[in-house]
Order: sequence, then C-alpha cells, then structure tokens
Amino acid sequence: FYPKLKTYHQWWYNKRDHDKDGLCEYGSTDGSLIAAKWESGMDNAIRFDNSEILKNGEGAYSINQESVDLNAYLYAEKLFLSELATILENKKEADDFKKEAKKLKLIIQSQFYDPIDGWFYDTTLDGKTFIKGEGSEGWTALWANAATQEQAKAVKNKMMNPKKFFTKVPFQTMSADHEKFNPLKGYWRGPNWLDQAYFGVKGLRNYGFDKEADKATIQILKGAEGVLGKGKSIRENYHPLTGEGLNAENFSWSAAHIIMLLQKD
Repeated sequence: FYPKLKTYHQWWYNKRDHDKDGLCEYGSTDGSLIAAKWESGMDNAIRFDNSEILKNGEGAYSINQESVDLNAYLYAEKLFLSELATILENKKEADDFKKEAKKLKLIIQSQFYDPIDGWFYDTTLDGKTFIKGEGSEGWTALWANAATQEQAKAVKNKMMNPKKFFTKVPFQTMSADHEKFNPLKGYWRGPNWLDQAYFGVKGLRNYGFDKEADKATIQILKGAEGVLGKGKSIRENYHPLTGEGLNAENFSWSAAHIIMLLQKD
C-alpha cells in the first residue's frame, strides 16, 4: 500500500499547486467552482464565498487560495509516510518526508497564522492576505501538531470562549459571533459536525490542554441531542446553541467520532 499512498500524496502537488510554491489548494477536475468547494469537504464554508477557479493543466484546477486545513493534513501525511518508510527500511524516503514536513510546518506557522487575531486562516494564493472568518479549519494545525505552543494557546483561548466556539455543543464549524452564522440554514456555516469537534478536542490534547479537552468532550456528549440515552439516532450534525439534531439520521461518521472522543489514545 505504501507506493499507492505515496502516489496519492504526490498527486496534490502535481494537480493542486497552482503556483508551485509547495502549498496546495482545493480544486476540481471539471473546472467547476462548486466541485472545488466540495473537495474541501466543507461545501459552503464562508472562506470560499469569494473564491475563483484557476486552471493548472488538463483536468486540473485550483481555487485561488491556499487552505490551512489541506496543508495541515498534508503535513500529517508526510509524517505518516515517513513512519511507513521507516518500517519498510527505506531510510532515504523516511528522511525526505521528515525534511518536507519540517519545512511545511514552518510555512504553516508563518503564512496561515494571524498573530493579531490569534487564529489560523486560509490566505490568498500569494500568501499575503488572510481570508478572514473564524472557522473550524482554524484548529486543524493543532490537530496535526503543526502549530507552536504559543499559537496553540491563542487558538485554545478562542475555542473556549462561549461567545465564539464553546457553545452548548462546542467546536462548531464557525464562530457563533460571526454575522453569517446560521446553523439552521448554513450547513457549514454554524452546525456542529462531530468530526470537526473531534479535531478540536484532539488538537487541545496535543498541546497539553487536557482540562479544556475533557470539559469540551463532556459538553459535546451532553449537549448533542440523543447522543446519551435511547430513542433518538445520532445525527449528521447539531445546532450548537440548542443541541438539536440536524439533517441525516443514523450518521456513521458522527458515531465514529463519538467513539474517538472517548478513546484514550
């Protein structure tokens, strides 16, 4: 499987790095902007409201912004691939992936983090302008262990703010004090998806904020309607202020992340 995973990882740099600067963008194969947003998994997140599509090559398109979550995932992948290469006794590739990860980590810390806001944002393609609006992508660098301790502390403080992310069902997809926050009509503009909440909890644990992570885990499980007890199914997502279950029922990845929230390792 290692060669397949390595090829998949490299695909992002072949097909989704418009300016060839080592940072990837979400995109599409058909040139449509909506498919590029879908590729992120956060379909109508506010960070994509003003995005435009760019052609990289035949069947390869990028949106005109570099996303912090995508590059945090790629950072994590490099370390996983390095570990697999070590197991396979391929020292050169293991070392190469570690070097790539080290370089990418520094870029994530310097390009995507706004020290004034204390938050990680997407940026324009040139890396010079933050695409503002606090969303759950802001803690993916913590999940990937790509932030500094100081950066993680600042992000933690916003995550634990009841006016922003520490709601009845904490760590929803965007800050509750944003003008576009709308859990009932927003889909990725307010509801709590438990995978995003899990990334937040795991990110806190990665930086030693176990007290806050425990508090958030308990509040998620108690606040999300029907998670504890019987009679109601686990839902696709939840209203962060009321705890109401939203959209699809019997949602498997929500159930999976509840299990992950409860695991010690």
